[in-house]
Amino acid sequence: MEANPVALHTIRELKDIAGHSWYPDDLQILLRKPKGHEHHFHQPFRSDSYWVVLVSNKQAADSLSIQLNSQEYVLRENDLLIVPPHTIRQPSDSAHSCDLACVAFRPDFLFEAGISQRHIDSFEYLSRSPCTHLQLSPEDASRFMAVIKMLQEKNFAEDDNPFAAEVVRHFFNVFQFELAGLYYKYSNQKKLVHDRKEELLWRFLALLPEHVKTERSLQFYANRLYVTPKYLTQTVKKVSGKTAGKYIDDLVIVEAKNLLRDPSLTIAQVADHLYFSDQFFFSKFFKRYTGVTPSDYRKRA
Repeated sequence: MEANPVALHTIRELKDIAGHSWYPDDLQILLRKPKGHEHHFHQPFRSDSYWVVLVSNKQAADSLSIQLNSQEYVLRENDLLIVPPHTIRQPSDSAHSCDLACVAFRPDFLFEAGISQRHIDSFEYLSRSPCTHLQLSPEDASRFMAVIKMLQEKNFAEDDNPFAAEVVRHFFNVFQFELAGLYYKYSNQKKLVHDRKEELLWRFLALLPEHVKTERSLQFYANRLYVTPKYLTQTVKKVSGKTAGKYIDDLVIVEAKNLLRDPSLTIAQVADHLYFSDQFFFSKFFKRYTGVTPSDYRKRA
């Protein structure tokens, strides 16, 4: 089996891009000026971390385009974008003149930073959808940028401070609560107190992007969540109105469309990368969910 052509860039690689180090490794902050570092990510890629991007430039006409799981997002001044781990990201090739800030953190760091268990439900929105795009007011964007800059300042390695890690975690918690507050303010979503069934859905959706390419059986996800496949199916359907199998199939289609856009791959190779038994079975699956064959989709893409 050949390697997946969609590269996985870890959060630690951001150190090399930015040219300096932070502490700890699971949290990185990048403040970028226009035309900085565009040459690093021309091809579609994944990351093992959440990315929180805030655009901050003075010319409202300027914009930045990025494709996430094949859907285009256009970011302008004061726009906030939250991108979950393992989302397929394709930056635009076109030049832009946007200043932006990016805070990247691995999922485990959210819990390692000491978020109280009674507040965990406040952060389920991070796994609610493939990504979240919000337009902030200038005042809220300015305040949130100040929080990001403070977090960046504290995130530089401070060898002479024996409590450096604790300081970083404290400011990261402030960042997370500010981010959650902005989400609930601008998304028109109410903060919910989740029962166990809603928590199971959240955990299931968090597992999918990392494993769906190689694992598509309900048994696999049920085992990881310590429930039976029947209970997982019933719970996901009851809470979301969508079956667990449909969530899996939808994400496989996203993966397939991305691979089909790569002209260097044959249809058979795409099927192989997605662990289908053969090209015929993959083509049948793809047409059933999209209405077109992989070949026809490739011609239109």
